[in-house]
Amino acid sequence: MVKYSIKDLEKYTGVKAHTIRIWEKRYNLLEPHRTGTNIRYYDENHLKFLLNVSMLISHDFKISKISELSADEIQHEVKKIYDKQGKSDLDTAVQFKMNSLVMAMMELDEFRFDKIFSTSVIKRGFEQTMIEVMCPFLTKVGIMSRTGEINNAQEHFIYQLIRQKVLVAIDSLPLAMPGRDSYLLYLPDVKQRDLFILNSYYFIKARGKHVVYLGQNISLEELKSVVEIKKPDNLMTYISAPACPNETKQYFKTLSKVFPKKNILFSSTQSFLGNIELPGNVRYLPDLKSVIHEIEYIPGEEELI
Repeated sequence: MVKYSIKDLEKYTGVKAHTIRIWEKRYNLLEPHRTGTNIRYYDENHLKFLLNVSMLISHDFKISKISELSADEIQHEVKKIYDKQGKSDLDTAVQFKMNSLVMAMMELDEFRFDKIFSTSVIKRGFEQTMIEVMCPFLTKVGIMSRTGEINNAQEHFIYQLIRQKVLVAIDSLPLAMPGRDSYLLYLPDVKQRDLFILNSYYFIKARGKHVVYLGQNISLEELKSVVEIKKPDNLMTYISAPACPNETKQYFKTLSKVFPKKNILFSSTQSFLGNIELPGNVRYLPDLKSVIHEIEYIPGEEELI
């Protein structure tokens, strides 16, 4: 079990430690665990719960009202918010496919998933299937996990099925020789999932550009040695939840200092990281569409239009 301190909760939720303590005392909102020496600590369920509370607060719920809700009612309110935000951007056909994918995930039905995925690829192509169907679906999966509608096994099941499809698609593309505008992809932490990076790998490789993916848990020293050997023009990574804005800012400040002449790109599950102040050679890519725009961008093209 991952253990969090109250300062960790503050970092990942944006709710001040002082406020969390007040909520605990006044509203019995959280009940921390205690070690044998009476030191307070929190687990992943506490973190998910506080993230949900924070979401409701940001949508004008009063903490006094939230404290009167059961855990299930809080999850229901959060789901209503996400459903309202998500459905406005999806057409009926995509919503239908997403509902079918949810059923495949809930029932651990690989055959159903494969049929839905294959028919979408035939109609839309691989890239648009990932952008228009799978990305909104994975966002929904994340919300369902956070609100307790699915368990870890169901989430891992569907994630691995999608990951397998992306790996097969990558392997079907021809290798590109090293040249201008090359990319080095990596993840700094072993706990980070790599689906976004694998999709980016596919998009880059599909456009005939040289790309190397190092995998997970790559330290700065290891990154430096690979950059020295491969000399890529671009570095790309991904920061997954939970993520702290201050730590992320410092990480990219260090990367920028170590690689001042490299184009450093990153995305994240945490959209608020796109608002942090970044060095000049670091750019935040909010979604896969922005990745495509980035790799297809030709400097000076705007002046020709």
